[in-house]
Amino acid sequence: MKGQVLVLAVLLALVGGCSSSETPPRLAPSEQARGAPPASPTESPTAVLMPDLVGMPSAEAGQRLGELGLTSDWGRPVVVRCEARPRTVVRQRPAAGTPLSPDTTVQVRTAALDLDRFRGPCEPRTQPAGAVADADAAVAREFYRFAAKPSLGAPFADEVWVGIEGGPTATTLAGDALGEPAAWELDTAYAERSGPFSALDTLAASGGYYQLQGGVDGTCPGGNAEWPPVLAGLRAISLTVPDDVTSACLEWWGVTLFLDSRDRIRGVALRLGAP
Repeated sequence: MKGQVLVLAVLLALVGGCSSSETPPRLAPSEQARGAPPASPTESPTAVLMPDLVGMPSAEAGQRLGELGLTSDWGRPVVVRCEARPRTVVRQRPAAGTPLSPDTTVQVRTAALDLDRFRGPCEPRTQPAGAVADADAAVAREFYRFAAKPSLGAPFADEVWVGIEGGPTATTLAGDALGEPAAWELDTAYAERSGPFSALDTLAASGGYYQLQGGVDGTCPGGNAEWPPVLAGLRAISLTVPDDVTSACLEWWGVTLFLDSRDRIRGVALRLGAP
């Protein structure tokens, strides 16, 4: 009898050994918690460095800030004379190189001329871009200088058509009236704004920075390149705002000069972009 009990005990031990090798023991709940890897903490946003924007055209500066995920407050422009190009960055806060979180709002200020205090003319270091004949580029520069300082004069015909786009808002100037800035003002509603509007003031505010192209440059956003009927057949050149300071149609402007065969200015058309 004792021998049978001993044999039975050995058999049970062997069966229990096989079971333990094939099926691992279950861990108690507390042991499972201790064995689980800890959850990864939420990573904080990666800091970016404030770029150096000073001297950068406004559209490029805005694009750079957007690429970094930074919002911006542009505020009131800083009044300058010829020491800085209008619509370029002259102040920023924080300073370049400051670590920022991506949701930081940075302060940016651009340059602007106060035409009541100073009009120029300014002489940019770089010549305006554009494929026009040298004679036309010279007339454009002479007209810019006149816009800034009318006492300098310009190569005008006896009578000059002055209007907005192709009309009908227009006037005709001659003689001494050409040298009076107030005579160039057109008091009307235009481009979702109230007047008066002046091609001279618009161009003077550029500080001499503009682009040049032949023909009539279409108004932003519609692309209207309507030609004033009374100036049909004349040669046209357009001075427009440079692309690198324009991020929306509201910032776009153009001044088109209409020249006769003697390179005299017979007409001036103002174009402004609308929202």
